[in-house]
Amino acid sequence: MSNILLIDDEKLPMDYYIRAFKMRSCSVKQYLDPDSVLDYVKNKKPHLDAIVLDIMMLPGQKYIDEDTNNGLKTGILLYKDLRAFYPKTPVIFLTNVSNPDIPTLPNETQATLVVAQKIDYPPFELVDLVESMIADVKNLEKA
Repeated sequence: MSNILLIDDEKLPMDYYIRAFKMRSCSVKQYLDPDSVLDYVKNKKPHLDAIVLDIMMLPGQKYIDEDTNNGLKTGILLYKDLRAFYPKTPVIFLTNVSNPDIPTLPNETQATLVVAQKIDYPPFELVDLVESMIADVKNLEKA
Protein backbone atom coordinates (compact mmCIF):
# COMPACT_ATOMS: atom_id res chain seq x y z
CA MET A 1 0.00 0.00 0.00
CA SER A 2 1.37 3.40 -0.99
CA ASN A 3 1.14 6.38 1.34
CA ILE A 4 0.23 9.58 -0.49
CA LEU A 5 0.21 13.13 0.86
CA LEU A 6 -2.18 15.41 -1.02
CA ILE A 7 -1.90 19.15 -0.38
CA ASP A 8 -4.47 21.37 -2.05
CA ASP A 9 -6.72 24.08 -0.68
CA GLU A 10 -9.66 22.99 -2.85
CA LYS A 11 -11.32 20.22 -0.88
CA LEU A 12 -14.21 19.26 -3.13
CA PRO A 13 -12.30 18.66 -6.39
CA MET A 14 -9.63 16.73 -4.50
CA ASP A 15 -12.26 14.31 -3.18
CA TYR A 16 -12.29 12.70 -6.64
CA TYR A 17 -8.53 12.18 -6.52
CA ILE A 18 -8.75 10.78 -3.00
CA ARG A 19 -11.41 8.28 -4.09
CA ALA A 20 -9.27 7.18 -7.04
CA PHE A 21 -6.25 6.62 -4.80
CA LYS A 22 -8.31 4.67 -2.28
CA MET A 23 -9.80 2.50 -5.03
CA ARG A 24 -6.21 1.52 -5.85
CA SER A 25 -5.57 0.65 -2.19
CA CYS A 26 -3.49 3.74 -1.45
CA SER A 27 -3.58 5.52 1.87
CA VAL A 28 -4.18 9.25 1.34
CA LYS A 29 -3.81 12.09 3.79
CA GLN A 30 -5.09 15.48 2.60
CA TYR A 31 -4.17 18.90 3.93
CA LEU A 32 -5.67 22.19 2.85
CA ASP A 33 -2.97 24.61 4.01
CA PRO A 34 0.78 24.78 4.50
CA ASP A 35 0.67 25.25 8.28
CA SER A 36 -1.21 22.04 9.02
CA VAL A 37 0.83 19.90 6.64
CA LEU A 38 4.12 21.16 8.08
CA ASP A 39 2.86 20.45 11.61
CA TYR A 40 1.88 16.96 10.48
CA VAL A 41 5.24 16.04 8.95
CA LYS A 42 7.23 17.60 11.80
CA ASN A 43 5.25 15.89 14.55
CA LYS A 44 4.28 12.55 12.97
CA LYS A 45 7.20 12.02 10.55
CA PRO A 46 5.08 9.67 8.42
CA HIS A 47 6.50 7.45 5.71
CA LEU A 48 5.41 8.90 2.35
CA ASP A 49 5.70 7.28 -1.05
CA ALA A 50 4.61 10.39 -2.98
CA ILE A 51 3.51 13.99 -2.46
CA VAL A 52 0.92 15.68 -4.65
CA LEU A 53 1.11 19.42 -4.16
CA ASP A 54 -0.86 22.38 -5.47
CA ILE A 55 1.15 25.49 -6.27
CA MET A 56 -1.38 28.22 -5.62
CA MET A 57 -2.79 28.45 -2.10
CA LEU A 58 -3.03 30.88 0.78
CA PRO A 59 0.29 31.38 2.57
CA GLY A 60 -0.88 30.53 6.08
CA GLN A 61 1.15 31.76 9.05
CA LYS A 62 4.33 30.03 7.84
CA TYR A 63 4.67 32.10 4.67
CA ILE A 64 2.70 35.23 5.60
CA ASP A 65 5.85 37.37 5.47
CA GLU A 66 7.23 35.70 2.34
CA ASP A 67 6.74 36.89 -1.22
CA THR A 68 4.15 34.38 -2.38
CA ASN A 69 2.97 36.58 -5.25
CA ASN A 70 -0.60 36.50 -3.86
CA GLY A 71 -0.40 32.75 -3.27
CA LEU A 72 1.07 31.83 -6.66
CA LYS A 73 4.33 30.69 -5.03
CA THR A 74 3.06 29.21 -1.77
CA GLY A 75 3.35 25.65 -3.07
CA ILE A 76 6.93 26.24 -4.17
CA LEU A 77 7.90 27.50 -0.72
CA LEU A 78 6.11 24.56 0.88
CA TYR A 79 7.83 22.18 -1.54
CA LYS A 80 11.25 23.43 -0.46
CA ASP A 81 10.37 22.91 3.22
CA LEU A 82 8.96 19.43 2.57
CA ARG A 83 12.18 18.46 0.78
CA ALA A 84 14.00 18.76 4.12
CA PHE A 85 11.87 15.85 5.37
CA TYR A 86 11.52 13.92 2.10
CA PRO A 87 14.55 14.54 -0.15
CA LYS A 88 13.91 11.64 -2.55
CA THR A 89 10.14 11.26 -2.40
CA PRO A 90 8.41 11.82 -5.75
CA VAL A 91 6.58 15.14 -5.89
CA ILE A 92 3.87 15.99 -8.38
CA PHE A 93 2.87 19.61 -8.67
CA LEU A 94 -0.79 19.37 -9.64
CA THR A 95 -1.96 22.82 -10.61
CA ASN A 96 -4.29 24.98 -12.64
CA VAL A 97 -1.71 27.72 -13.13
CA SER A 98 1.61 27.73 -14.88
CA ASN A 99 4.48 29.07 -12.87
CA PRO A 100 7.86 29.90 -14.38
CA ASP A 101 9.66 29.16 -11.08
CA ILE A 102 8.97 25.41 -11.20
CA PRO A 103 11.46 24.30 -13.87
CA THR A 104 14.28 26.13 -12.08
CA LEU A 105 14.01 24.27 -8.79
CA PRO A 106 17.51 23.15 -7.84
CA ASN A 107 18.81 19.58 -7.94
CA GLU A 108 15.65 17.95 -9.19
CA THR A 109 15.36 15.13 -11.65
CA GLN A 110 12.44 13.81 -13.63
CA ALA A 111 12.35 10.86 -11.21
CA THR A 112 11.39 13.06 -8.28
CA LEU A 113 9.48 16.00 -9.72
CA VAL A 114 6.65 16.29 -12.24
CA VAL A 115 4.50 19.25 -13.12
CA ALA A 116 0.96 18.34 -14.11
CA GLN A 117 -1.97 20.49 -15.12
CA LYS A 118 -5.15 19.42 -13.31
CA ILE A 119 -7.10 19.53 -16.55
CA ASP A 120 -4.71 16.99 -18.12
CA TYR A 121 -4.91 14.50 -15.25
CA PRO A 122 -8.33 13.17 -14.33
CA PRO A 123 -8.25 11.18 -11.07
CA PHE A 124 -7.22 7.74 -12.34
CA GLU A 125 -4.62 9.16 -14.70
CA LEU A 126 -3.05 11.00 -11.78
CA VAL A 127 -3.03 7.76 -9.79
CA ASP A 128 -1.28 6.05 -12.73
CA LEU A 129 1.33 8.83 -12.85
CA VAL A 130 1.96 8.65 -9.10
CA GLU A 131 2.21 4.86 -9.10
CA SER A 132 4.63 5.02 -12.03
CA MET A 133 6.83 7.53 -10.22
CA ILE A 134 6.83 5.45 -7.03
CA ALA A 135 7.88 2.39 -9.05
CA ASP A 136 10.65 4.38 -10.78
CA VAL A 137 12.07 5.52 -7.44
CA LYS A 138 11.96 1.99 -6.04
CA ASN A 139 13.73 0.66 -9.14
CA LEU A 140 16.44 3.32 -8.81
CA GLU A 141 16.95 2.37 -5.17
CA LYS A 142 17.39 -1.30 -6.14
CA ALA A 143 19.96 -0.52 -8.83
